[in-house]
Amino acid sequence: MRRVFLSLLCLCLVLPGQEVAKVAPDLEAALKARVGKFWDGFVQGRYRLSDAYVAESAKEDFFSWPKKKIKGYTVDAIHYTESGREARVVTLVDTTMAMMGVGAMDIKQPVETWWKQEEGEWFWFLPKNQLRETPFGKMESNPKSGEAALVPTGMMGAALDLNKLMALVKPDRQNVKFELGKPGSEKIEFTNGMPGTVALTIDTPPGEEITYSLSSKTIPRAGKGYLTIRYEPGNLKEKFTRVVRVGVAQTGKMYPIQISVEPGEEKKQN
Repeated sequence: MRRVFLSLLCLCLVLPGQEVAKVAPDLEAALKARVGKFWDGFVQGRYRLSDAYVAESAKEDFFSWPKKKIKGYTVDAIHYTESGREARVVTLVDTTMAMMGVGAMDIKQPVETWWKQEEGEWFWFLPKNQLRETPFGKMESNPKSGEAALVPTGMMGAALDLNKLMALVKPDRQNVKFELGKPGSEKIEFTNGMPGTVALTIDTPPGEEITYSLSSKTIPRAGKGYLTIRYEPGNLKEKFTRVVRVGVAQTGKMYPIQISVEPGEEKKQN
């Protein structure tokens, strides 16, 4: 299962920003239109439509390029080479990834494509032997037939710290305190750094005087969710602690949240 998580993390590529050239607004609008028509073929599952926007010299590359029907897409960023005649386009494609033990997960997968001008039009192509340095290792943009595009080469998975992966979804704190006899509530914020929606679970039943709830059982990409913990004084007159465990289905990580109910400073002094 951890291998699946590592593969998922690879989709969130940190791309270099050395291209700083600008082009005229009409040329960029034309590029975006061509990129859109290219991805429309993937939305419809009709890849011959996409092939119309592939350079003649790159037809064989496109034939072996991995293809999968997608639900939608958004052009996220465009970086031009110095001449302004080639561009690297990062598109977020809406797709589904099957995760072992979890099931299907909707994600926004960053995909990098390259475009060049030929006779006044933009066409898709793959740069030959193009390697990029990223935090996950070298990325190859001209993969062999049958391999996924933009997957790190070498032993990327072995070098990646699993703790960093688990930390992509985390709470802002793991301790809350209440004053004995004084009702109150506290919120703990969970942020989602994964490329798709994640699911939160609570595996601890509410106890006497302490209840808790999630604002939502799912958190979208780059979104936030909240665990609300409430204390309602009852028959307990001595300090006590509780622990509620919140799990992240997509990483398998469980976060124990400690809840402490203690006398106020005035009662402590007495």
